[in-house]
Amino acid sequence: MNTSWILDEIDKISRIGMSINGVTRLAFSKNDMEARAYLKRLIDNIGLQYSEDTFGNIFALYNPGLESQIIGTGSHIDTVPNGGKYDGLLGVISSLAAIKEIKEKNIPVSYPLELIVFQAEESSRFGYATMGSKIMAGKLENFVHWEQSVDNNGVTLVEAMKEAGYNFYDINKSVVPKDKYKAFVELHIDQSKTLKYENMPVAVVDGIAAPLRVKVTIHGEAAHSGSTAMRYRKDALVIASELVLAIRNLSLAYDERNAIATVGKLDIFPSVMNVVPGTAVMYIDIRGINSKTMDELFGLIRAESSKIALRYKASCEIELLSSEKPCMLNNYVTDMIENSCIELKIPYMHTISGAGHDAMNMASITESGMIFVKNDSGVSHHQNEEILKEDIEQGAVLLLQTLKNLAK
Repeated sequence: MNTSWILDEIDKISRIGMSINGVTRLAFSKNDMEARAYLKRLIDNIGLQYSEDTFGNIFALYNPGLESQIIGTGSHIDTVPNGGKYDGLLGVISSLAAIKEIKEKNIPVSYPLELIVFQAEESSRFGYATMGSKIMAGKLENFVHWEQSVDNNGVTLVEAMKEAGYNFYDINKSVVPKDKYKAFVELHIDQSKTLKYENMPVAVVDGIAAPLRVKVTIHGEAAHSGSTAMRYRKDALVIASELVLAIRNLSLAYDERNAIATVGKLDIFPSVMNVVPGTAVMYIDIRGINSKTMDELFGLIRAESSKIALRYKASCEIELLSSEKPCMLNNYVTDMIENSCIELKIPYMHTISGAGHDAMNMASITESGMIFVKNDSGVSHHQNEEILKEDIEQGAVLLLQTLKNLAK
């Protein structure tokens, strides 16, 4: 396996959108489209057929005269603001390297192989994650919400897609038949410290947590900061602050049940120094691998929100923005990954992903699996994200072997 080629291509693409603070390639942005154009040229140079659907998902097919179901592999190249260089991109380039090697060495396969580069995996720009794979899987129930979604600069998804050359109202044409793929496997950097602490180069992913996202709007009362006595205030930010701490304490109680909640965004209005905040809007991300546990945690957060607001004689509105189902990956693809580890004598462990991935949507249309590669920094969605060369090699070789076994 040509690990140097993988590292070189990751470095080249990472320069697109890189600053001193990290890599920024938001979905459908100029940086994203530049990186995707580079990737298309790379695919073309390797001699693969490539195509693009109406949402911008890229497909690179290696089909040596075979007419059968496809073995899919891949990930994403869009990033969070100031993200790391390996999140998503490692899986895309490792998948392309594996298919490249199978093609160049003329390794016999009984099924076509296809690299999939999913669009808009990150929720950073429009607030919805894994959009490209959701569309492929026919999960269009949030169509109206997607249509109305707006980024921090006031640009709608519809407008961003049009600027990039796509028509939002054609995305239904990108739903794929459920019999198109025989299997799908995604390689990804571990986004936790698990493999680092266990000193394992790779892991077989048994399940993927899903997000349940909530918007809480607290209606206090704006007032002059100098003339309003503390005892008369309905400070929306103070109320929100108590709720943030309450959410943390509730999450601690659910830690061993693999459920967690995070307040990742908090806006206050009117947001000026000399006015008591009258309104606070917070966004809560609840994750878990069991829907019942997630719903239970959400119910407690809902009750706590109302209780705290009532204590200040204020009010709050709670809106469920999205609710996705966790995904278990116990199937023949995960078995194949494990067997490939044994064949190659690569040390491995089993783990659960707390972050969402495109593989969870692909799992609704085909047997799917995931490989995690050790994150030597232990952090992700951050410029300090790091993987050792030897771990990249282990992961890439494992992916290649898994694809070869799946395609026999």
